[in-house]
Amino acid sequence: MIEKRYRVAYMFLLPTLVYLFGFQIYPLFENIRLSFTNLSLLGGQESRFIGWQNYRYFLFADEKFWLIFRNTLLWVFGSVLWQFALGIPSALVLNRKFRSRGLWRGLILVPWVMPVVVVSIIWKWIFDGQWGILNFVLREFHLLARNVIWLGNPRTVWFCLLLASAWKGFPYVTIMMLAGLQGIEKEVYEAAKVDGAAGFALFRYITLPLLQPAIFVSGLVAIVTTWTKFELIWSLTEGGPGNATSTLATYIYSNSFVFYEMGKGASLAVLSTIVVLFISFFYIRALRRSNV
Repeated sequence: MIEKRYRVAYMFLLPTLVYLFGFQIYPLFENIRLSFTNLSLLGGQESRFIGWQNYRYFLFADEKFWLIFRNTLLWVFGSVLWQFALGIPSALVLNRKFRSRGLWRGLILVPWVMPVVVVSIIWKWIFDGQWGILNFVLREFHLLARNVIWLGNPRTVWFCLLLASAWKGFPYVTIMMLAGLQGIEKEVYEAAKVDGAAGFALFRYITLPLLQPAIFVSGLVAIVTTWTKFELIWSLTEGGPGNATSTLATYIYSNSFVFYEMGKGASLAVLSTIVVLFISFFYIRALRRSNV
């Protein structure tokens, strides 16, 4: 029996528990169950248990799976690296004292809080092969002789996607790094300066090591959120040209809601979850070994 003094607390927790079970736990186990069936919304056939057949198909028979898996790794780690490449310098600038610093700290969050679909529309207009502003600017500076179909060329499409993803995600990294910088005591820098450290040496031997906890947390969050970031790629390229920019997230969507192969889509979702869990596990283990 629940003690009387705790009943009110459990009543407040009840809506959260109902949500977790109804929208997180139950769908997870239902997805695992569906992954062992041949459920399809087309053809009129009844769903039946087929064991590991969906998994064997994707791992050993599907010619596109491993290309899409490599695309996913490129998408995730390329995006995260670019987010940190932009986020850390931005945090260092915003940590300094200058006029309107508070305004710029607020404005830098604009890309992060914008809806993903809106961000996609903006970047799709920028990269448009005929009317895009990028082609216009490059032609004006005589860097291009003719328009480039940025999102339709396999040589340029990944540059465009990673740039858009980095622009969308780097404000989060910036805020996390800025919070870490705010927690570093000024006396640490003063002591290092007395010992002769200056310029880049301060960043390398003081700032970067003390930022490792913030880098660890923001890096893990960025990896997981980018792994499941479906809307940006789908809005810009729909996984094209061909399957050049398809990732596991877009492949799950196309199997489930374009071809209505729900069993195959569910098995892909399980495989994707297992992979991201393994990446997260080894990421945490590697950072623990470095005493973060």
